[in-house]
Amino acid sequence: MQVEFHSQTVGDVEVFYRVAGPADAPVVGRNDPHFLPAGALAYQRDVPQAEVILLDTGHFALETHAAEIGAAMRRFLTTHLGGDPR
Repeated sequence: MQVEFHSQTVGDVEVFYRVAGPADAPVVGRNDPHFLPAGALAYQRDVPQAEVILLDTGHFALETHAAEIGAAMRRFLTTHLGGDPR
């Protein structure tokens, strides 16, 4: 029963992203063994407006790339919400 619910929920989420197309900018480490870059790129194919950001890091990207992630977040929010990026 739980697997069926999970499968339906995942399907609903995928449909939402494809149809609604919300602004999205997932940050993924190229060397992350849990969230693979291939998955992020597949997501970008499904949601073309997504701005997938691949960094040369692993799973704990904030520990090594906080400045780059912060800058990417500022650019993304400025683009989609307007205002001063500082």
